[in-house]
Amino acid sequence: MNKEALLKTYWGFDSFKSLQGQIIDSVLANKDTLAFLPTGGGKSICYQIPALIKHGFALVISPLIALMEDQVNGLREIGIKSMYFQSDPKAISISQQLDNAINGNYKVVFVSPERLSSRLFLQQIKSAPISLIAVDEAHCISEWGHDFRPAYRKINYLMTLFPDIPKLALTASATPEVKKDIETLLDLKLASRFQNSLERPNISYNIWNTEDKYNSVIQLLDFYKGSSIIYCYSRKETQYLVNFINKHKHRASNFHGGLLRSEKKQRLKDWHEGKISHMVATSAFGMGIDKLNVRNIIHISLPDSIENYYQETGRAGRDGKPSQTYLLYHQGDLNKLEKRIFDQLPDEIELKGIYKDLCNYFQIAYGEGQQRDFSLNITEFCNRYKRTEKKLHQCLIQFEKTGIIKWYASKARQLQIKSKIYPERMLHFIKNDNTKARVIEHLIRHYPNFFTQSIRVSIQRICFALKVSSERLLLVLKQLQQENLIDYTGSTLTFYLSFQVPREDKYTLRPTIALLKNLRTQKIKKLDALVEFIKDDLNCKRNLIFKYFGEDFITNCEQCSSNSCKSDDYISPYFRFKIIELLKIKPHSIHELNQKLYFKPKALESFFSELLEKQIISKNSLYKYYYTYE
Repeated sequence: MNKEALLKTYWGFDSFKSLQGQIIDSVLANKDTLAFLPTGGGKSICYQIPALIKHGFALVISPLIALMEDQVNGLREIGIKSMYFQSDPKAISISQQLDNAINGNYKVVFVSPERLSSRLFLQQIKSAPISLIAVDEAHCISEWGHDFRPAYRKINYLMTLFPDIPKLALTASATPEVKKDIETLLDLKLASRFQNSLERPNISYNIWNTEDKYNSVIQLLDFYKGSSIIYCYSRKETQYLVNFINKHKHRASNFHGGLLRSEKKQRLKDWHEGKISHMVATSAFGMGIDKLNVRNIIHISLPDSIENYYQETGRAGRDGKPSQTYLLYHQGDLNKLEKRIFDQLPDEIELKGIYKDLCNYFQIAYGEGQQRDFSLNITEFCNRYKRTEKKLHQCLIQFEKTGIIKWYASKARQLQIKSKIYPERMLHFIKNDNTKARVIEHLIRHYPNFFTQSIRVSIQRICFALKVSSERLLLVLKQLQQENLIDYTGSTLTFYLSFQVPREDKYTLRPTIALLKNLRTQKIKKLDALVEFIKDDLNCKRNLIFKYFGEDFITNCEQCSSNSCKSDDYISPYFRFKIIELLKIKPHSIHELNQKLYFKPKALESFFSELLEKQIISKNSLYKYYYTYE
C-alpha cells in the first residue's frame, strides 16, 4: 500500500496534515530529515508510515518510558506490531528483548537514549533490520532545550553503525539555539528541513489574574462548553479540584502518575467517550493522547517554561474548531514557581553529600566501583543518612545525565505489614462488607505468615487484585493501624544502580557540577521569559510565543487577552461572569447592569447577541434579560 492507503487503513484519515506527506516522502527517499511540527501536528505518523512501507523496523529514540508505553499500546490497538525495551528486573533480559526485536517482525521499536551507552546493546543491535532511525523530542539533545538529556548525544555513535539508514529528527517546539544544536549535534546540516508555523489560529491565549482560582475554573466551565484539560502541579490538588468541580454539577475526573494502569485506561476511555467532560491532571498528562475536540485548556498552576505552556495549550482544538486556553495566576504564584523550579535542582553540597553517602552505603572505596551493580532500598538509605527521597532522586537524575551512575526504579512498591491481633478476632472482622475487610481478607489468604511475622507486600498487586487505587489502599492501611489491627511501615521503592566510573571524590563530580551551573542559568532564562510573557499586557500573546521561538509575525491574533487584541466592545471574562451571575438571580435591563458594573452599554451588544444565539439568556416582555441555560 502507498502512504495514503496506509493512512486510511490504520488511522482512518483521508488526508495528511500540513507537511506530513512531504516529510514521509523525504524519509522514503532515504534522505536525512529535520521536522519541526507544532503540538498536534502529527509527528509520530512521519516515522510510523515509512516503517510500514520499508523492510525491517523503525528504531525510535524516545525520552520517556510512559511515552513509549502509550505509543506501543496505541500502535498495537490498530494492529501495528511494536515494542519498547524494558529495564524492570522481572522482564526478560535485554539480550532476549533484542533477539525478539531482530527476529520478531516488529515495525516500530522504541528505545531510551540511555540504552545507547551499553556496548553490548550496540554490538547486538548492529545485526538488526533497521529501516529508519527516528529521534523523537529532538530538543533534548540541546543544553538550551527544556528537557536536556546528555544521553541524546550518544545517538551519533548509533548512527555510525548504520551510515546508510535515513535519520529523522522531530520536535514540536525549539528556540533558534536549540534548532542549531539539533542540526550540529546530530550531524544533520545537509538534511531536508521542514518547518510548520507555530500558529494555531483557532486557539486563544488568555492570562487571568485571579485570587480565587477554583471559582474561576467553575466560571470558565459554565461559560465555555465542551471538553477540558485542567492542569495542576500536584496529585493532591487534582483530587481537591475534581471534588470541587463535581459539586458544581460538572463531570470531572483526575489523572496522574500514581494511578493504576487500569484506572488510567478507564478514565481515558470515559473522557474520550464523553462520560466525563473535564480531566484534571498533572503536567505529564497529554503525551501520546490525541483527543481532537478538547475545547478548553486551563492552568491553575504555572508551567515551568513557555515551551511547556505551548505544548500543553496545543492539546486544545486539534479538530481546528475555536478553543480557549486560560492561565490563572496571582502574584504569589510567581514567587512559588521560582522556588519550585530551583528546588528541583540539588545544590553542590547536596550533590557531593549524597554521592558520598551512596559510596559509603555500598562500601565503595576510592578508585573502585566502576561497572558494579547494586540495589538500593530507598527508605533504609534515606533514614540512615537523613536524606529525602526527593533530593536523592534529583541527584540520581544529574548523576545519570553525566554518565556517573545509571539507574532505574522498580515498578513494584512494597509495604511491610504485621498483624497485631489473634486470628479469631481478625476472622470476625472480615465479615464486614467494606474495603478494610477486603484488604485484611486478601492478606490472610495470600500471606500464610501474616499472623506470625512481618510480611512484605506489593502495593501494585493488592491494588490490582482489589480494584482500588494506591491512595485508597494507603488510607485503609492507616485506618487499620489506628484501630490497632496492624502495624505497617510506609511504602519502599527499590532503585537499581550501576556505577559507571571509579570513585574519585575530587574529580568524579566535576562534570555534574558544571552541568548544574548550566542548568541553573537556563532555568533562570526560561523563568524570566515566562514571567515577562505573563505580565506583558500590551503585546499579543500569540506573537510573544512566536518571538520566543524565533518565528516572524505580521499581525495580532485579535483574540487573546492582551490589550493590543481587545476591541472597543471588549468585555473582560470577569465582567462576563458577573453579568451572568446577576442574570441568574433575576432579570436585568442593560441600564440596571450598567449601574451595577459600570461599563459602556454599547459593549454589551455583541456579547448579548452571542448569549441569545446560544440560548444562554432570553429577553422578557419588559425588555429585561434573564438566564435560561441549564
